[in-house]
Amino acid sequence: MNASQVGTKLRSDEDLPPGRRRLAHVLVALYGHLNEPTLERAAQHLEKCGYKKDPSEISRYLNGRRLPPAHFVRVLHEAAVEQAGTNAVGVTMDQLLSVHASAEPTLCRSCPKLRRRNRSLRGELKGLLDAKAGLETALADAEERLAHLPVPLPNGDRQVWAKEVTAARQVAKRAEELHVQGEHEGALALLRETSEVLTPIESAATLVLLHQREQSQLAETLIQIYGRDQPRKAVMRVALELHDCGMTDAAGAILRAAVG
Repeated sequence: MNASQVGTKLRSDEDLPPGRRRLAHVLVALYGHLNEPTLERAAQHLEKCGYKKDPSEISRYLNGRRLPPAHFVRVLHEAAVEQAGTNAVGVTMDQLLSVHASAEPTLCRSCPKLRRRNRSLRGELKGLLDAKAGLETALADAEERLAHLPVPLPNGDRQVWAKEVTAARQVAKRAEELHVQGEHEGALALLRETSEVLTPIESAATLVLLHQREQSQLAETLIQIYGRDQPRKAVMRVALELHDCGMTDAAGAILRAAVG
């Protein structure tokens, strides 16, 4: 592994916790100042400076897989300063030791999976927002599909509901899929995050669709989240839309959640 390869895995690996990732980035930068062509040569260089360790172990330090001892951090900094000068290194020994002290001592085995799941949900949410942004140009198609969708329209503008139902359908479908797959936390996270960005009409349409899909538990969860966390004006708008759709029980429930 040469100097240009040491940080490759680190840069593409988002599974590291923030403190460990920050330390690894600093160590890779210091390593680069050694100007050694291979990790083996760098290990020999550090051995002359007072730190003897197998190159593979040093690689794990640089890639964030293992927390190095403070002695290694000091030796690497001193060697980098000796080679490149204090100004070029750009970090003092005290700053480096502070970063080292803030790094997580161990890696959580379940955290990477949770972070990947969170990124996946955020990606799905971004897709929903992108879809919403493009609804103006796809309005004609949305209206056509709406004619085949068994969602009772309130006494209002059909075009408005045509736009809002398209985004709501995606949310309801994805939440149902996660719930059926047993990923209840994922479904909950999706509902919580989307409740913050959906319009009141989109939220009402989502509740109608969940009800029609017989996903009463998901609908109740969204009612509680939306009623508890959103502004009263938005909650009242959702309640009115639900009432106009004939879902009086849901309308009352979301109002109770807002004042509970």
